[in-house]
Amino acid sequence: MRSPRLQPFTTRWTVGNRSVVMWLLIANVAAFLAQTTTEILQPDFVKNCFGLSLAGLHEGRIWQFVTYMFLHANAVHLFVNMLTLYFAGREVEAIAGPKHLLGVYFGGGLLGGIAQVITSPANPPLIGASAGACAVLIAFTTILPEIEITTLLFFIIPIRLKAKYLALGLVLTEAIFAFTKLLPVVGHVAHLGGCALGWLYMKQLGFGNPLRIQKYIFEKRQRAERLDRMSPAQFINEEIDPILDKISREGIHSLTRVERKILEKGREKIAFKTARR
Repeated sequence: MRSPRLQPFTTRWTVGNRSVVMWLLIANVAAFLAQTTTEILQPDFVKNCFGLSLAGLHEGRIWQFVTYMFLHANAVHLFVNMLTLYFAGREVEAIAGPKHLLGVYFGGGLLGGIAQVITSPANPPLIGASAGACAVLIAFTTILPEIEITTLLFFIIPIRLKAKYLALGLVLTEAIFAFTKLLPVVGHVAHLGGCALGWLYMKQLGFGNPLRIQKYIFEKRQRAERLDRMSPAQFINEEIDPILDKISREGIHSLTRVERKILEKGREKIAFKTARR
């Protein structure tokens, strides 16, 4: 995936201190070199001790929730994850900040790991930064859904599309493989968990179109604040009188729960005004 540099929304990722993305890249490469060296002498030790598995968690190896993200099956696995982290992560870091980039990366890895262990407890130990990389990629596409990027289909065919369609394609592909179990050795559920975390995290920061529940909560809060600002006379004129008209036409049993709350609030306003006299 290749995205253009974004101005003026982002700053150069090499400015000032070394970026969080760079440190994550260094940590993953260093861990892979250490893993490769150790596996020459003890082939199964690293994956069994530091890869994420239900058996390891039962033995008290809680650190596996973090360490599995820094292990990889081979150099290609490492390269794909680091390439995704490099292109998507530097944009997320520049826009949302280093703290949130780390939150997305490790949060996606944690949620993805939990989801994978729950759904496939008998699978071999889970390894790889894929869940965290997916979280970062989806975070990027949530922040800038309309930006056009160039990616390689099947790592061969270059195609240009909007970021939101890349996200949709990734999620659908992972869901199909997770459901059909065509590649059971790959942690597709972990990838989906990472995608979900990246999307929700950015939504909570206010990026992308708001969810319906967010719109409902915002509108409800706005209405409550508007009602609080009203004087008793204004409140009666705009809110109470229409309800009283409805009662005269249809009876008190026709009132909704919201309308009954408005009447109660009207009584509170009038009582408060009377008490202040």
